[in-house]
Amino acid sequence: MRWRRHRRRRLEGLINFRDLGGLPAAGGAIRPGRLFRSDSLAYATESDAAHLVQDLRLATVIDLRGEHEVTQLGRGPLAEAPVDYVSAPITDVSGATDLVGHYIAMLAEKGDVLAGAVQLLTRPATLPAVFHCEAGCDRTGVLAAVVLSLLGVPDEVIAADYAATAAAMPRIHERVAVVVDRLGLPPRPASVLDWTPQAAMMRETLDLARDRWGSIQDWAHVHGLKDDDLSALRAALVA
Repeated sequence: MRWRRHRRRRLEGLINFRDLGGLPAAGGAIRPGRLFRSDSLAYATESDAAHLVQDLRLATVIDLRGEHEVTQLGRGPLAEAPVDYVSAPITDVSGATDLVGHYIAMLAEKGDVLAGAVQLLTRPATLPAVFHCEAGCDRTGVLAAVVLSLLGVPDEVIAADYAATAAAMPRIHERVAVVVDRLGLPPRPASVLDWTPQAAMMRETLDLARDRWGSIQDWAHVHGLKDDDLSALRAALVA
């Protein structure tokens, strides 16, 4: 992605971790090294954890997984690190016929949780922060889209960032297969194993969200965020 102005060292256990810094936003660009998105930090190695804490100065982990996922899969070595941990579960969302519908259901039914995560990011002491779910795609993608939209990142850039997870999907599918086997869970259908995120899915999600709420800013207001919160978010994350 052309707007990435710097590269960080390759992590060992995390395969969908990236810095949102450098993305173009209203009035400038997102500050590098302040906000990251990731697959589950349960898969971080000790070396990964040391890098996040010592080199990236990570202050906060926002975990979008549900209690059952955390209980089964744990939190990894960062559970013992001097980093604030915030549980913000995005679970038990109504079914939908496709992923776009599922994303809209997250915005509608878990808006308070998502808005709470956004508000947390307005506090300077929270940053640098990382938010994650299991694969770092769906729940993480929705929160990323909300935050980036509130910062004035263009839809095409938001959609491209969402689709960037496609490169990690083969390894994510391999890892999930190991977890499914270890936990004795039913095998996943072939249609799931072939799936990759596409930019068009997030573009459609943003379009439908605006059809329903007017704008992502209006969605934020409906779920309790004030103009001062949105200004604080921009001050914290946009240079």
